[in-house]
Amino acid sequence: MDDLDRRIVGALLANPRATNAQISDAVFTSEATASRRVSRLIAEGAVRVIGVLDGEATARSRSLFVRLRCRPGDGNRSAQRLAAWPECGSVKLVTGSVDCVAEINYTSNDHLLAITLEQLPSLDGVLAVWSNQVVRRFATPHSWLPELLSEEIAAQLRSQRFDPWRDPLPGDLVRLDALDERIADALAGDGRLGWQQLADRCDASPVTVRRRAEAMFGSGALRMRAVVDPESVGLPVNAFISLSVNPTQLGRAGEMLAEHPSTLMISATTGDRNLCGEVALSSDAALYEFISSAIGGLPGLQHADVAVALRSVKRAGLLRDLAVKKPGAAVRLRG
Repeated sequence: MDDLDRRIVGALLANPRATNAQISDAVFTSEATASRRVSRLIAEGAVRVIGVLDGEATARSRSLFVRLRCRPGDGNRSAQRLAAWPECGSVKLVTGSVDCVAEINYTSNDHLLAITLEQLPSLDGVLAVWSNQVVRRFATPHSWLPELLSEEIAAQLRSQRFDPWRDPLPGDLVRLDALDERIADALAGDGRLGWQQLADRCDASPVTVRRRAEAMFGSGALRMRAVVDPESVGLPVNAFISLSVNPTQLGRAGEMLAEHPSTLMISATTGDRNLCGEVALSSDAALYEFISSAIGGLPGLQHADVAVALRSVKRAGLLRDLAVKKPGAAVRLRG
């Protein structure tokens, strides 16, 4: 990506459904150029814009972080098999005390029981499993915005959103009907569909689908997200952090990390670690600074484990088909 591409990606991260006119104003280019660049970036797979039904707001699912230790030589195979699970949203091969980390969605306690006590231990090559249930989200990928734009421009783009980008979400649980489901499914495939396009796919009028979509946006039931590989915007060092913090300081520590521009997500969890998340940085030096300052300066910190990602097998529900990658070849995405 060149500098203009990166600024356009920054605009899409700030407001995934920003119009081409809004993007052109934010990145100081013509609307025609912004439209052409956005189309190319999406067509090339450099960025995806998707709608996501929030499991918490709709009471459909909850999240679980898992860390796996595998037999030598089996880590990649175990990660690929885990990534094939439909309830698995992301999987990474990492360095450190574990070999693989993943985020899994579960729908009930019985589902969670099956995942943790049966399915994960039965994965070929897995020697040990640690699981951490998410109990409060401080930041999710919906709010991730690396320093690609000025704070003023980023704030302006965010103010134009209909959906909440901060966590926790406001309001009560939301119930959806069949039309809501069709709208959400269409936006999950292409989050930048216009109202007429969306209406055609959902067999309803543009006025109706817009009203329904904006109602879901406002409640937090449907949230928009631009999915970008951090490496493509100059952040090649991706790491999973799992921390132990004094419970009396847990909220403050989570809020501090949520405000850091390197944080993709951070949540309070149950289990052996009570604060888990993901960060993306520009270099090992930046990671050292993050560990020593951002993590080291957290109130109540008792233990910190940082596992650097070696390979992202799945991100935002999309498998990265790395098995066919040859030296010098581009990574092919398949969904």
